[in-house]
Amino acid sequence: MTEIIPAIIPQNLNLVRDRMSKVLGLVKKVQIDIMDGNYTTIKTWPFNGNQFEEIRQIVSGEENFPYIDDFILEIDMLVLHPIEYLSDFISLGAKSFIIHIDSTDHIEECLNTIKSAGAKVGLGVKPSGDLSLLEFFLPKADFIQFMGNDRVGHSGVDLDKYVLEKIKNFHKRHPSVEIQIDIGVAEETIPKLKDAGVDYFVSGSSIFNTNNPKEAIMKLQNF
Repeated sequence: MTEIIPAIIPQNLNLVRDRMSKVLGLVKKVQIDIMDGNYTTIKTWPFNGNQFEEIRQIVSGEENFPYIDDFILEIDMLVLHPIEYLSDFISLGAKSFIIHIDSTDHIEECLNTIKSAGAKVGLGVKPSGDLSLLEFFLPKADFIQFMGNDRVGHSGVDLDKYVLEKIKNFHKRHPSVEIQIDIGVAEETIPKLKDAGVDYFVSGSSIFNTNNPKEAIMKLQNF
């Protein structure tokens, strides 16, 4: 069965709670896209309105992150200087993180911080990104997340066909490294992505922009 990871762009925790409820019992992991409006043009929770107080309430035990015991929570750090925010999201109970190689000069510090917290970490790279930047850090990364298009942070973006060749070349050089793809995951693209070497598939619009998210996930899982 194809492993599908639903992606949520969170405007607030109520949206997170609602979308997680729709995929409960269907998947092991959910990815939350955290955006600061600097690395991307979009701001999400907790940057949209300075909602960091909600994080403090969760850390203090006043609240729980939605469905934290029902999924592996993965945070895609679509922010500049992610090291500044890692401790907050680790404290929420996140067990997996994506650090984008063009978001910081402190990749190794990010990797060490995440690994020392007992969480997993993937390195994110855009289609236009330089794959050679990954090489030095591969021994400490648990997986690589290829972005399917340079327009990160947007929902419903098509897969850039150029990324297929990049994945194939990377997979040939590093056949033991697990590969995840985010953006452009759909029924028509999953077979090509699998052939290229992808192991895990992150999808937002193909799941949540439908009338029946459960049915949508089951269709994607069947490839």
